[in-house]
Amino acid sequence: MIFSIIVFLCTGLVIYMGVYHGVPGLMAKGMAKIHAFWLVLWAPVFLLVPISLLHYVIAEGGDLRWQALQERYLLHSPDGLHYVWVVVAIVFTLVVEESLQPISRYLAKKRLLAPPDYLPAPFNPLKRFTFPPTTFFDVELKGNYKLLAVFIPLHLLAMISEEIMWRGYILPLQMEVFGNVAWLVNGLMWAFLVHMCLKWHFVAMLPGMLVVPFIAQLTGSTIAAFYVHAIPNALLWIVLFFGVRNKGGKSRIMISSRCPSSGSPRGLTESMRCMLRLRRPSL
Repeated sequence: MIFSIIVFLCTGLVIYMGVYHGVPGLMAKGMAKIHAFWLVLWAPVFLLVPISLLHYVIAEGGDLRWQALQERYLLHSPDGLHYVWVVVAIVFTLVVEESLQPISRYLAKKRLLAPPDYLPAPFNPLKRFTFPPTTFFDVELKGNYKLLAVFIPLHLLAMISEEIMWRGYILPLQMEVFGNVAWLVNGLMWAFLVHMCLKWHFVAMLPGMLVVPFIAQLTGSTIAAFYVHAIPNALLWIVLFFGVRNKGGKSRIMISSRCPSSGSPRGLTESMRCMLRLRRPSL
């Protein structure tokens, strides 16, 4: 239990300090915003798997052969009925988080909960979002397939790293202490410790943060939890793809204050649904 608290808390503190202090400092020294932000966000996450393996070997005397790792980290594919739960969980996450986006926008206006000024839409709910987007962290998107080729695999790797540590390694430890409610403890720690940097989004993201460990414990599968974690986040890839494929025509859907941007990749569905109701302006 002490190990799980330390890892959750330290990861969250490092990311928080990086997002609010590290990125501005790196940008002041000339680093591109996109490099500075994703470096401080993902570098701690990429360390999670080696840390878990080190603890597994030293504290548990773990066997590093694949069969033992598969059993210890719950790396089993979900069965047919479990896939139904996965689909339900994904739909639940998208619908509930979307419905709570107004709370994120309200909280983002509070000084103590405000996102950093440099954070762009769609991550900052107070910034205007255009579809298709033209830039991503100040990087031109049109024709920039290289960005997609780098960003998507790294994003996938980050989510895999999280699921291996939080659900594959730590959740079974928490189940020994908390039993049937271990998923609740796991989800609360994931939300309020690891994601403390998204303080304006605490309310809207909480259902999704709880449903992922719930699915992991229900199905006994880290892979099932990964699906629930990754598929909603893949909406960001779709948005970026449209930006890369944008032909640069004169018509662009502008999302004004009537359709504010979402506070997270999952919440992009709100912006996408709203913008489809707006007319394309004639320029």
